[in-house]
Amino acid sequence: MAKTEIRLISHEDEEVEIHGDILEAVLSYVPLIDLVPASSVSKSWCSAVASSLRHLKKPKPWLILHKQTTHSPYTAITYTYDPCSNQWTKVSMPSMNFFSALKSSQSNFLYMMSSSKLSFSFDPLNSTWCHVDPPLMWRTDPIVARVGDSVVVAGGVCQFEDDPLAVEVYDFNTRAWCTCESMPMTLKESAASAWLSVATAKGKLIVTEKQTGVTHWFDSETKSWSVPYNLNPGQPVVNYYIGSYDDDLFLVGLCKNVERFKIWKVSAENFYCEQIGEMPFAFVEKLKSECFGFYSINVLVARNFVYMYNSWEVGEVVVCELTSGGVNGCRWWSVPKMVSRDGMLKDRLVFTCSEVGFDELQRVMKTDNWKFEVVSS
Repeated sequence: MAKTEIRLISHEDEEVEIHGDILEAVLSYVPLIDLVPASSVSKSWCSAVASSLRHLKKPKPWLILHKQTTHSPYTAITYTYDPCSNQWTKVSMPSMNFFSALKSSQSNFLYMMSSSKLSFSFDPLNSTWCHVDPPLMWRTDPIVARVGDSVVVAGGVCQFEDDPLAVEVYDFNTRAWCTCESMPMTLKESAASAWLSVATAKGKLIVTEKQTGVTHWFDSETKSWSVPYNLNPGQPVVNYYIGSYDDDLFLVGLCKNVERFKIWKVSAENFYCEQIGEMPFAFVEKLKSECFGFYSINVLVARNFVYMYNSWEVGEVVVCELTSGGVNGCRWWSVPKMVSRDGMLKDRLVFTCSEVGFDELQRVMKTDNWKFEVVSS
């Protein structure tokens, strides 16, 4: 945004500067990425931006796409989607050392793992990374999630290891790994991120088998697992996906026979399910893969937003904004396709979502020299 003042021309052809409530109202329609340069125009603009953010502007969780090559040096390009402006932007940032494949088991958690180290990031824009020693056991497709002041690594163990259900926890305070109770035997055939959907709520890691709805939770304090629960939304479901925000747990299920996705709010105490939305059929069709059907659906949750996409054939991403309580308290739309795969063996697409605030954007744009270029509206 150019550093210019907004002025009106009166009937007497005199310029009148816009300020106060009017300027704040105008700025409330400006995309969040443009408010950072706008705040540098003048002291009055900086004050107007701050007031607009407090009173008028309500940022919504962003969808973030990381496109990475599958071979060394694993270069990556990042795109962001802001539902307030309905814009995709391409992010230019200082290069970082990608030593392995980017992966994510949790809505705003990215990680890379090799035999020499584990690196992970969970800030809104994944601009800050932590680098620690790797877990003791080598794993190919584990669940890796942040739970309170720790990172839990569960399952996905290589065949030559003794315990395929092994669980290790890295404690931020002690900066050390500890081995915990292994995953329940009921998950023996599905102890990998490809078969499990995960969420965190009230200091617990919750894992659900995508095809059966069998659910366990891992308590980060006692380092132990619960008995199995069966998620039962009261109607036949063939695919289960869970997500959480703060302590709210959500279930997205593909209903048997009718091919409709529904959303339930789930009690983290007794797993009681209350339906709060149903996806219109037109959007269901956007998620279906010609080759794999609904086999590879992924779900991301942040605040009152649910993003859904097919990881095998990423086309349009379906968005649900939970607007009120009760059934049908949802607003649905789809996000146009941003990028495509350059062949199955050449790149991977990893999605995250998070609440991105003005302060976070200001930091990466001014201190870290990130640049955002609008590429699609």
